[in-house]
Amino acid sequence: MEDSQVSEFRRILRHFERELEFQNQSGCCCGVTLTQCHALMELALNDNITMNELADRLHLDKSTVSRTVDNLVQADLIDRKIPASNRRTTMIKLTKKGRSVCKTINNGNNQFFIQALNAIPSDKLADFLQSFEQLTSAMMKLNKS
Repeated sequence: MEDSQVSEFRRILRHFERELEFQNQSGCCCGVTLTQCHALMELALNDNITMNELADRLHLDKSTVSRTVDNLVQADLIDRKIPASNRRTTMIKLTKKGRSVCKTINNGNNQFFIQALNAIPSDKLADFLQSFEQLTSAMMKLNKS
């Protein structure tokens, strides 16, 4: 790979990051922060998980997740339970209100990305998504090492 290709990719990526940040700020509605939004979205995919699992999935430290969960519990968006079988574990899951907020956030973001992805010709969309997944996976592996 040539340096010019890497430079061009990074230039495009900076623009993408700015647009994504703008979308994240406008797409996370309902009075939740971006971190809270990501926690809710993760719980929508994997409900009734431990605080440690959520921290791992969000790549955040446990104290940040604990504060985030505290705020979401106060807002009645998630429930927190300590099972009698293992008192060192805290299980968290979405409340009915939390599921409703997730649905609102997902609907707004889906509409935005439908419009954005429509800019890619339909015969190239599957290849784009596969390449984007491969790049994301490679970056995740590099960041773990």
